[in-house]
Amino acid sequence: MEKHHVNTSNRKVTSGLILTLVLTIFTTLMLSVHAQGVVDAYTVGLWHLDEILPDGYRQITADATGVNHGIVGVDTSNMVVEGKFDRALRFNGENFVYVPISFLVGFPPSPQPIYIPISPNLNIQEEIKLEAWINVQEFTNATYNNIIVKCDRRDASWENVSRVVGLAIRSGVSEDGVSVPQGALSGFVFTDTGGANEIVTTEPVIPLNQWLHVAFTRTATGMHLYVNGYEQEVRVIRGVQNPVGKIVNGTEYYFGHDSKIIIDEVKISNTAPGKTLASQIDIGSNMLTAIIVVAVVFAVAWVLRRAIQMWIIHSRS
Repeated sequence: MEKHHVNTSNRKVTSGLILTLVLTIFTTLMLSVHAQGVVDAYTVGLWHLDEILPDGYRQITADATGVNHGIVGVDTSNMVVEGKFDRALRFNGENFVYVPISFLVGFPPSPQPIYIPISPNLNIQEEIKLEAWINVQEFTNATYNNIIVKCDRRDASWENVSRVVGLAIRSGVSEDGVSVPQGALSGFVFTDTGGANEIVTTEPVIPLNQWLHVAFTRTATGMHLYVNGYEQEVRVIRGVQNPVGKIVNGTEYYFGHDSKIIIDEVKISNTAPGKTLASQIDIGSNMLTAIIVVAVVFAVAWVLRRAIQMWIIHSRS
């Protein structure tokens, strides 16, 4: 009877250890999804938005890849605030971060626009991912409260700037007779053969004064929206969900334009399958860390299992 009691207790201990290990692995993997942004094989730009630095006649916020630094526009006073990770930038509806892709030559005038490439790697044409941590302070009257938007400029006027691809929050203002609820998340692309295409979440998913991780992807399966890592139910309000063709090139990106929002950890990724092993396997630094942790957990589990087995054998002898 005594040996049976010991064996039953050991089984309970082992079951408890297995359950703990499973929960540890699951928690580690989930945390890796929402960790601070890191540069991986897909990253073309990562802006921590921790600070604003002087750079000659302008002010910039650094790109962690060292390539695509953002120019901070309008009033930058009191713009750096507490963020989700360290610091972040607060946008007041007028200021913004501008990241040039190509420079439009304005003089002498020509029949067709002339562009000087600056950061062509930001012109992603196949599969793209836009993501950021956001904390919306209030909704503005602009139809699109922009988080990340790529535009194409045809001349020096604001009227000839077209939206090419982006992630934004809809303010509730109707456009072209289409009603979208305030707080709905929007993702859109303009392709060379498919024209304009936009999806929005079927329900408002963006509350005020709360940190959320949001993402928009255009992949081989179409356009998708995510909040805190969970794909959202969407409806198509322009074009189709899986448009054909390549995303047209643009001249610049904007962060926070027309928004009253705090933004942290903006990341743009080119997720199209590449030729290298690193780009074929979407592993990234966060997932690599998770795999290492899981491997350590399994190693510890094996040691504990052997220790328990030896203890059971010893207790029976």
